[in-house]
Amino acid sequence: MIKLIATDMDGTLLDDKKNLPENFDEVVNKLFEKNIKFVISSGRSFCALKAQFKDYLDDMSFICDNGAYVVDCRELIYVSLLPKNIVKRCIALCEQNGYTLLLCGKNGTWHNSKNTAAHKEIAQYYNNQVFTEDLNSVNDDIFKAAVFEEGGIESDGYIKLLNEFASECNVQLSGRYWVDLMSQGSTKGTALKRLENRIGIGYEETMAFGDYLNDIDMLNNSYYSFAMSNAHDSIKQVANFLTGSNNENSVMKEISKYCL
Repeated sequence: MIKLIATDMDGTLLDDKKNLPENFDEVVNKLFEKNIKFVISSGRSFCALKAQFKDYLDDMSFICDNGAYVVDCRELIYVSLLPKNIVKRCIALCEQNGYTLLLCGKNGTWHNSKNTAAHKEIAQYYNNQVFTEDLNSVNDDIFKAAVFEEGGIESDGYIKLLNEFASECNVQLSGRYWVDLMSQGSTKGTALKRLENRIGIGYEETMAFGDYLNDIDMLNNSYYSFAMSNAHDSIKQVANFLTGSNNENSVMKEISKYCL
């Protein structure tokens, strides 16, 4: 019996226009009636997620910043900071290569980008952005560094960031244009495991949905692991099940099929 459901947001739960499914409220409230835990798992920060899901803060759990910040029914149960020396080195690498860098912290999402394409991307995912001329002057606790490369990051920026930081922190390809850096051990999968342990459920009782490489650990921690049809090929290789695309309301369809 499924007792916990975790879903990624972009490319998974949301359609390409960033809309929630029309029957989201109906399905989620039925899950609550059955005492099934519902978890939003995202690279987005809690500031953005709590604004979008303000009516559900008492009942939902949130895996934020790819596992660096975890909230269960309004209670912060885990937070992990990116070491300051890694933040400084990431700033330098991004400035040398012309990448846009966001520092996601307690007091805001900091960036110094004047790139129009980057601004459009940032606006889709972050509602607490703060422009600063000098990222090295930011005085904040940083949970995640998000790197944007216009034109696609997998074949260039991702490789450079892996080569520089993979031995020291968690480097995740989180989208076509984005790579996220978190502290070592902070992943969606470890965060999901914390929630499973907190409420006393196991792998066989967990369902998860994802579409990109930052979802791999989360899918590996659930038996009912679903890759979207629009997912990266690596996700399709690790998931136990395949479903339709994010534009076909596939997450809600699978939940209704298995749980309602």
